[in-house]
Amino acid sequence: MHILNVKKISVLTLVVAIYIFLTFFKFSGLMSYIVPSVCWSLLIIIALYIFRIEKIHLWVNRQLIVLAALTAGLQIVALIFVSFFTSFGRSPYQFTPIAITINMTYFLSSLFALELSRSYLIKSIPKKKIFLEIGLISLFYTFISLPMAKFAFLGTPTDTAKFLGSDFLPTLAQSLFATYLVLLGGPTTSIAYLGTLQAFEWLSPILPNPTWSIRALITTLAPTIGFLAINQTVTPFTLIRFGIINRSEAANKKCRAHAKKSSSTITWTTIAIIAVILVWGSTGLLGFQPNITASGSMTPTLNVGDIAITVQTSPSNIKVGDIIQYWREGEPGPIIHRVIEIYRSGGTTYFITKGDANNAPDDPITPTQTVGKLVITIPKLGWISIYLKTFIANAWAFLTNNPAIAYITITITSATSILGIHRYRNQPLRKLRRRLGR
Repeated sequence: MHILNVKKISVLTLVVAIYIFLTFFKFSGLMSYIVPSVCWSLLIIIALYIFRIEKIHLWVNRQLIVLAALTAGLQIVALIFVSFFTSFGRSPYQFTPIAITINMTYFLSSLFALELSRSYLIKSIPKKKIFLEIGLISLFYTFISLPMAKFAFLGTPTDTAKFLGSDFLPTLAQSLFATYLVLLGGPTTSIAYLGTLQAFEWLSPILPNPTWSIRALITTLAPTIGFLAINQTVTPFTLIRFGIINRSEAANKKCRAHAKKSSSTITWTTIAIIAVILVWGSTGLLGFQPNITASGSMTPTLNVGDIAITVQTSPSNIKVGDIIQYWREGEPGPIIHRVIEIYRSGGTTYFITKGDANNAPDDPITPTQTVGKLVITIPKLGWISIYLKTFIANAWAFLTNNPAIAYITITITSATSILGIHRYRNQPLRKLRRRLGR
């Protein structure tokens, strides 16, 4: 095996191993800070040994560092601004000199370790399908950044949508932005971006506390805006310098640069649109709400795994025969049943509903309990979420019951899955200089 492949496997394996170790072996008190700091510091030492300090120095791009920090600052300012209309909260961390030192050591060690390893991976892989590679590495570090328990306990479909909108998608957007920064400016740029965000979170005594949907929207759109701003500074020479294109491909550099920026703009705009739909659509704030059918009470109209899309409607527009969504106290989620009777008593309107497959009607509900009326049914698509949730729950149960086997298996499979996608062919420095015309 080529020596570079061995190094890549070593770096990636160590990242996964530390993540698994810190997930399954919990520590209390001061050790919960010291042990992770030591583990990530070990990765920093290995990464610096592989990189060599002079290589990191050559990657420093002051312009990109400033833009990365400004993007993080934009996100922080936006969160503070909206919190004036919602609320602020106190930081859960202590702010004595010793506590600040421990907290800084804790988050800086993981930040430097992950960004140095991200830099090595993105710099040591072939650039034939650069955007695919950016996506794969970004996904990997997205999963590394989120606690494994969050994937196992997704709860109701509403909880799943909330997790995707408030945790997974914003983290993925930030990871994509950080990976792109690393590609263009090395680890110092992604550290400037993520470090600014983490320093504010760990060191500020007062933190913005907007609703989860607003926070998710801001934390997704901020890196998108930063990406579009930084992408304007990319030149064909930069693409050549990092092996994305060669000199012959850059002959028509203006067209290629424009096409690249346009393609990137479309990609990130699509991410932003999906973020808005996931975040705001799951809350019903866009006027509609998707729901995964989890029971057979409405068979054959709605089968298990179907996605039922409801829209907000005035109770006065609800008629007998309509299928409505409503909330009932004590139920884990909303109910979607058909209206079979409407009557008034004491000045209040009551709806009687019943599942098409049920024998008995439900208890009466009032207009304040209604959420919306069914307009569209998407057959079977919800099974994707159901299967994913079941798989993650079973995998989590297996991992918690078999930590030793899980530690070895996940480490090996994670290391080989990404690294096995491409074969890396090392080019001597003289060939690289010849390609750049130096």
